[in-house]
Amino acid sequence: MRTTPLESLGPGRVPLGIWQLLPSPAVSRYLAQMGWDWVILDLQHGSMSLETAYECVHAIRAAGSVPLLRVKIGDPSEVQRALDMGARGVVVPMVSSPEEARAMARAAKYPPLGARSIGSDAALHYGADYPERANAGTLLLTQIEHIDAVRQVEAILAVEGVDGTFVGPTDLALSMGLGRKGFEGHPAHAEAMARTLKACKSARKLACCNTYSPDDFEAKLAAGYDAISLRSEVDLFVDAGQALLAELRGRLARLRKAP
Repeated sequence: MRTTPLESLGPGRVPLGIWQLLPSPAVSRYLAQMGWDWVILDLQHGSMSLETAYECVHAIRAAGSVPLLRVKIGDPSEVQRALDMGARGVVVPMVSSPEEARAMARAAKYPPLGARSIGSDAALHYGADYPERANAGTLLLTQIEHIDAVRQVEAILAVEGVDGTFVGPTDLALSMGLGRKGFEGHPAHAEAMARTLKACKSARKLACCNTYSPDDFEAKLAAGYDAISLRSEVDLFVDAGQALLAELRGRLARLRKAP
């Protein structure tokens, strides 16, 4: 069984990741140097251009972290492009059928496993034998984030070339009509999450999940997820900025009241 970029970080280790939305290689470098094991550049919801993503990928790699790139929905050509830019792996959103998974896997792997086209400057960065090593050294995670995907999750994970899944708890809840808040305790949502995790374990493929708090992180760790991310750098910035501003306003108010 091959070792994926996340598994190569160390046996028994749970890699800790963070999402990056801001289009800045400097932010990529800061996150990687903080010690995050993996950084996911979000081209689905973020405003990052391909040129900026290329620079971010290489900043993350140079700082010793694993760069992953989330592409747009339903476009296999974006999977090839992400890997050509130097991403160690690709996260593909809204994969809801084995047919969609096969299309993404073909794009992610060179023949004979797939139909990825030879090109890019990868050989200059990673050696002339990069195409021979790439199939074993890159990662394809299909996102299970719709109830239709959960209903076929075993077949999706059985697709050769799919290395695992990245669960999307909030979009999954929305697809089930549960809303985007307060769904965590709903039995149907918990059952869908558990089925997806069980399918990953049965197929011996990576189970990855985003979390929203330290308590949520601990719960996902206890459940058995292989790799976990915790929100994004924008969340860190906003949370820290709002907390600091609230503290300063509180101190200012107390000083004004002081005799």
